[in-house]
Amino acid sequence: MSSDHKARWIQGISLVFFLGLSFSSFFLVHKVAHGRSQESFQVLVDQSLTSLDRRFEDYSRLLDGLNGLVIASDGITALEMSNYAKALNLSDSMLMLDAIGLASMAPQESGLHGHSVAFSAGVGQLESMPSMLQADHFIVQFIEPPTNLQKFLELDFASNPDLLAIAKKARDTGQTFVTGHSPDLVPQIGGTRMFMLKPIYKPQKGDFIGFAFAVLNVEDFFNGLTSAQGKMIEIQAEFNALTAIDRIKTLPATPIDTSDYSRRQSIEKFGQTFSIAFKSTPQFDAIQPFRARWIVLALGLLITTLVSTILRVLIKKSHTIAITIAQKTRDLETQDKEKRSILENAMLAILSVNKSGEILQANEAALKLLLPLTKHMRLVGKSLGDLLPNLDLQGVDGWSKLHVTSSIKTAEPLIIEVEKKTWFTAEGEERTTLLMRDITVTERHAKEIAEAEQRWNLALRSVQIGVFDIDLQRGTSVVSDTWFDNMHTVALPNCKNPYQEQMVRMHMDDLALFKKAERDCIEGRTERAEVRFRINVANDEWRWIKSDAVVVERAPDGTALRMLGIQTDVTETFKLERMKRDFVATVSHELRTPLTSIKGALGLLQGQSQIEKNQITDRLIEIALSNSDRLASLVDDILDMEKMNSGNLNVEVSSFSLNEILSDASQQIETYASQWNVGVEMLKPEVEQMISTDKKRVIQVLTNLLSNACKFAHSETTVRLTAEVLPTHIKISVRNLGPGIPEEFRNKIFQPFSQADNSNARQRGGTGLGLSISRTLIELMGGTIGFESEPDQETVFWFTCPLTETSEILAVA
Repeated sequence: MSSDHKARWIQGISLVFFLGLSFSSFFLVHKVAHGRSQESFQVLVDQSLTSLDRRFEDYSRLLDGLNGLVIASDGITALEMSNYAKALNLSDSMLMLDAIGLASMAPQESGLHGHSVAFSAGVGQLESMPSMLQADHFIVQFIEPPTNLQKFLELDFASNPDLLAIAKKARDTGQTFVTGHSPDLVPQIGGTRMFMLKPIYKPQKGDFIGFAFAVLNVEDFFNGLTSAQGKMIEIQAEFNALTAIDRIKTLPATPIDTSDYSRRQSIEKFGQTFSIAFKSTPQFDAIQPFRARWIVLALGLLITTLVSTILRVLIKKSHTIAITIAQKTRDLETQDKEKRSILENAMLAILSVNKSGEILQANEAALKLLLPLTKHMRLVGKSLGDLLPNLDLQGVDGWSKLHVTSSIKTAEPLIIEVEKKTWFTAEGEERTTLLMRDITVTERHAKEIAEAEQRWNLALRSVQIGVFDIDLQRGTSVVSDTWFDNMHTVALPNCKNPYQEQMVRMHMDDLALFKKAERDCIEGRTERAEVRFRINVANDEWRWIKSDAVVVERAPDGTALRMLGIQTDVTETFKLERMKRDFVATVSHELRTPLTSIKGALGLLQGQSQIEKNQITDRLIEIALSNSDRLASLVDDILDMEKMNSGNLNVEVSSFSLNEILSDASQQIETYASQWNVGVEMLKPEVEQMISTDKKRVIQVLTNLLSNACKFAHSETTVRLTAEVLPTHIKISVRNLGPGIPEEFRNKIFQPFSQADNSNARQRGGTGLGLSISRTLIELMGGTIGFESEPDQETVFWFTCPLTETSEILAVA
């Protein structure tokens, strides 16, 4: 058997031994403690039974005294009975006695409730009239104390069969008997009572005279037997229903409940059997030594655990020592091979030299690095100073960088990174280990990157574009020098997120807009975060900054990881734009007034010319009015565009009739359509619809779309205006047959001042503002706008308007 198996056998046997000892001690202590507790409980039971027996004997002696009083007296009076009761001190609560009294047989001529024969007649007088008494009727003559029990007077024992049976048995046997519990013998008194009856006989002849009796309250009789009752022990009593003495047996004491300390004892006293249950109280249970066995068991288990742990540690330690010895032996055998394998396969060049600089060992990487620098075929045994003359072996340990020029003219100069580490052998001889890495290419690339970065910085600085790179995971950012210039700030020391610092100096009115644009881009709702904001540079001087950022890296779940962007100072540009807007607004407003006057004057001239019927003048006036209308329309478009740019283009949305809007728009465009030799057809919905819109603005959009459709439709074709009822919107479409929209122009058709670059479009005129203004108006009114077009076929421009609630209900129905 191996030593390991032997140690495990010893551990198992020890564990079984200590566990057995622990549980044996547990059961032994439990048995001893339980036995002592049973003995203590039995003492309480014995004390209670002894006290109960003494209480019965006291009552019996009390009745003996009353019997002697009757026999010794010629006649008992109520006063003598009262004095006797006072002498006994019946009111003492320790007696647990309600009353004592005398009962005699009833005379025949007096009926059941007569008083012609009483104890007051004396014993001598009763000798001459035994034939006058009724043998089965016993009447209570005296009872003391009479308080609360006065109703017992004149009680006939024959009124209760059990009481009468016990009385006759006592009379016939001459023994003292106790009746069973008799509830409500006298209903007016209440409660449960029992009687102790002692027969009284004549001294010489032995003739029966009556009974001396005691009235016992069943509820109080079994209380106060010992001082421990109610504290340490509880007592309950039951009466045996049998009354015949020869059928009563005393039962042995047996446990009634195994969960606590209890006994049931049946005893016979004065012809009655009492079944008495004794049970411990929680107070008694609490003081028993129940915890001792658990303490012993816990200590035994603890000792077992400690012994087992000690044995396991010793076994494990022995096993570890054996494994360590075996492992060390294998390590010593393979250490040299492992060292050589590491040295030979290392990517770094490794040299080991002595104090004089002689190379003692070199790996494969060192041969590849250093052999091109010398004419020799091997390195071991050569002087390191011949290969690396700039290396100081006597200097401090650490990293250094060497520029090496080979003795061979064809070899390229190298840049080598060297780490020097000095150590000592077991004999105290100094050794030096050198780790070397060729960083020539790395240094060249780093130089190129630095030069490229410098060129980029110069380029960014020339155009004043600040670049930032944000790591959203780590909460850090990197910014360019021009970013600091544009933000009119400097880099703070140890600041990991300079991009975040701009928030502190940002204008409060722009901060929420900036954060929203950035959040929408990060969460993927928009592709770019484009926003302009003001920043405080110094002395309450505010500069306008334009920021444009995109998310360039996201996690697989869509979480943004990295954001790149640029920021430029657009303060001057912003000022120029504002000057341009102010100039356009001023010019437009200044043109509106003279145009109105010109149109009015031309209208008057047209009316006068029609009266004079001068065709040449009519034509000139018509041309002037047409150009005035075009110029007025241009001014209105410019003003609307200015309102769009400034954010002041408003709409007043209300509920209007769709058919009415379509009719008004088609009527306004009829004259214009006739100029291009096209017709206008309107198709109204069969059911009247109410739309939520700005009537003036939606007619402006319709006339713009209709005029474009007429202008670019083929001659002698029809422009159709239709409306389609959707669940929550109305889709209004304008259709024409014409050349269509060129493919290269479709992506910018809604941009301001946009026109298709062909001769046909240029000839038909226009400012290129109508569609841009129309899109803005439709979106402000809660709709969308779009188009479908095919070359030389039908072109459709459409937009939607929300239905009012009433129209939605009708449409669903």
